[in-house]
Amino acid sequence: MSCLKQANLKISEQVVTRQIGDETVLLNLESGTYFGLDPVGSRFLELLQTEGALTAVIARMLEEFDVTEPQLEADLLRLADEMLASGLLEVAW
Repeated sequence: MSCLKQANLKISEQVVTRQIGDETVLLNLESGTYFGLDPVGSRFLELLQTEGALTAVIARMLEEFDVTEPQLEADLLRLADEMLASGLLEVAW
């Protein structure tokens, strides 16, 4: 997963997203995979769309949330890995 930290990620083209309150719902139209994000996960996704680079997202979220860097990095890498495996995110070239 350490290589993932250096990656630029984006929402896959076959995925639609909807904001519902302070949560985000993602649906992969090809696979039918449905994924819900809490407010922290929603912020992660929002920053991915503007920052792209996972390292930049981590740095920005460290400024916004009361969490240690190792914990935030581990949590976001795990989330990104799960979303990549589900076809919700892809590596941006």
